Amino acid sequence: MKTTVNSARRGFLRKASAALAAPLAVGAAGPAAHAGGDTSQARLARLEAVNEIRELARRYMRHVNAGSHDAAALFSDAGRADPPDIRALAADPLAGEDTIEIAPSGTAATARLHCTAEIETRIEPVTPLVAMARAQGGGVLRRSERGVLEGTYLKRDGRWKIERLEFRAV
Repeated sequence: MKTTVNSARRGFLRKASAALAAPLAVGAAGPAAHAGGDTSQARLARLEAVNEIRELARRYMRHVNAGSHDAAALFSDAGRADPPDIRALAADPLAGEDTIEIAPSGTAATARLHCTAEIETRIEPVTPLVAMARAQGGGVLRRSERGVLEGTYLKRDGRWKIERLEFRAV
């Protein structure tokens, strides 16, 4: 009786493993066929580029949040580094899915990253009361807006740099 149970178990395991192995083999061949001849090396390079761009955007957000003015090293043109009215940026995962698209050449990319911005607008015109408020660290209107950080990125000398970055309220 015991040999019947053991052989039944072995038979079940053999059939189950064969049934599980067939879809895995088909699934492993599937993505390469759907990618239009895309090699795993190219997919890996694309994923690494997406991660580098995402990390570059995070570093930019940290610079803005710290009030640092040395974010110029992240940009291809240092003159575009300072956002005029944005004082803080935070990723907003609930707003939607971020999109990062890498050009086929692998040297350019575009990104739309959902975030929340804290914006300060200086009060104009400057009156004696506004001048006193500015002297005390005020004189600005503060508001928080949800939006998208849209940007273009370039890869130069093996490193990604920000070409253009703009916050658009949604």
